Amino acid sequence: MALRTGNSATASRPVRPPRPRTVTLACLLLALAAVAQLAALPLRYWHQDFFLTAAESFEPTGGVSFAAVGSTADLFADLLTAVLAIGLLALTAANVVGVHGARIASWASAPFLACCATVGAVRSPRPLYSSYSAGDIDRITAAARDGMPDWLEPLLLALGLGTPVAIVVAVVLLALPPANAFFRPRTPVDPPWPGATTPGTGPEASPSAG
Repeated sequence: MALRTGNSATASRPVRPPRPRTVTLACLLLALAAVAQLAALPLRYWHQDFFLTAAESFEPTGGVSFAAVGSTADLFADLLTAVLAIGLLALTAANVVGVHGARIASWASAPFLACCATVGAVRSPRPLYSSYSAGDIDRITAAARDGMPDWLEPLLLALGLGTPVAIVVAVVLLALPPANAFFRPRTPVDPPWPGATTPGTGPEASPSAG
C-alpha cells in the first residue's frame, strides 16, 4: 500500500503543457537567424576578396595596399557574431523543450546578434580614405562588382537585414502568455516515505482509533 501511495503522489506531479505554436515559430526564427549569420561570414569574406582582386589590378594614385580581411574591429565583430550564432543555436534547442533559463538567455543574447547582423549588412569592404583617392575607390568598387555574381550583394543585404527582423519577432513571441505557461518552472512533488500514510487512514491508524 505504501508503493501505491507513492505512485499516486508521483502521478500527481504537474505536467508541462504542450508546446504552443508561438514557441515553435520563435525557435524556428532564432535557428534561421543563427544559421543565416554563420552562412553570411564566409560570403562576406568572399565579397571582400573581389575588392582585393580589383584593387590589385591597377596602380592606385593615392595608396599601394588594400585590406584583405578588414580591420581588427571587423575581425572581432565577425568572431563575436560566430560565437553568438552558435550559442543561439544551442539555446534554441533548449527552448524547444521548455528550459526556462534558455528563454532568459535568448532574450539577453539575441539582441547582440541582431546588432552584429546590422553592422555586417552596412559594412562595406572599402579601404581607408587616406590610402586611396575617391576616384580610386570608385574604380575598385566598379571593378569588384563587375567580377562578382549579381546575387552576392543582395543576398548579403537580405541576410544582414532579415536577421534582426527575425530575432525581434522571435523575442516577442517568447514573451507572449502561451510561452509563459510553457516555460513556467515546475515544482517537483517529492513522493512520501515508504509506509507513510495520510493521518487517520491506513492500517497504522486503526489501532489508535480504538
